[in-house]
Amino acid sequence: MAANSRLRAMAQERCQAAGIELRVPRPGLCTDNGAMIAVLGSELIARGHQPSGLGIPADSSLPADVPLVS
Repeated sequence: MAANSRLRAMAQERCQAAGIELRVPRPGLCTDNGAMIAVLGSELIARGHQPSGLGIPADSSLPADVPLVS
C-alpha cells in the first residue's frame, strides 16, 4: 500500500496535521500487495481451506484474519 500515491498523500496530510513526520520508502522500493495476498492464499489452501471460486468479486475490505499458526 505504500506505493499507492493517493494513500501516500492522505497519510502525509494526516501526519502533517498531527505534527508527525511521515517517512516512507520511494515507490520503487515498495513491495507488491498482490504478491503478499497470493502467498496468504497459497498458505491457506496448503492448510486445507477451500479456495474461492473464480467469480468472487474483488473486495478490499474483506478481512485476512484466518489464523495461520497450527
